[in-house]
Amino acid sequence: MRTLPVAEVRDSLLTRIDRLRPNAQARWGRQTVAEMICHLADQLRMALGEIPTRPIPTPLLFTPFKQFGIYVMPWPKGWVRSPREARTTRPAGWNQDCAALRSLLERFAAQDFARPWPPHPYFGRMSGRDWLWVTRRHFDHHLRQFGV
Repeated sequence: MRTLPVAEVRDSLLTRIDRLRPNAQARWGRQTVAEMICHLADQLRMALGEIPTRPIPTPLLFTPFKQFGIYVMPWPKGWVRSPREARTTRPAGWNQDCAALRSLLERFAAQDFARPWPPHPYFGRMSGRDWLWVTRRHFDHHLRQFGV
């Protein structure tokens, strides 16, 4: 799977974000589209180290399970609660929140992925490659949740 430093991949996600509407209805789950935008932004802030994380004890902290969860496992629809850190930001306004998400995505994609990265609440220690895959899959999961 190609990841976010590739311009076409990033542009594809940005185009899908642009196709979202503030009144979009979720196909699964309880969050609104505005909450989802903030949730994706918070995940990028976690990856960038702007929101500190703490591990949540799960089997996903162990390498074989972590690798399966990051790279292979189909993501569940609507029954896994996101970590507290990924629900930090409240919607402030549609245009403002979408602009913040776009900016964070561009900043994330421009990072040095060989550097040390912060841990993920569910997956624990993560490499830059792990964060790239989780982020691409996470964005795709939630954009599909809202039909784009």
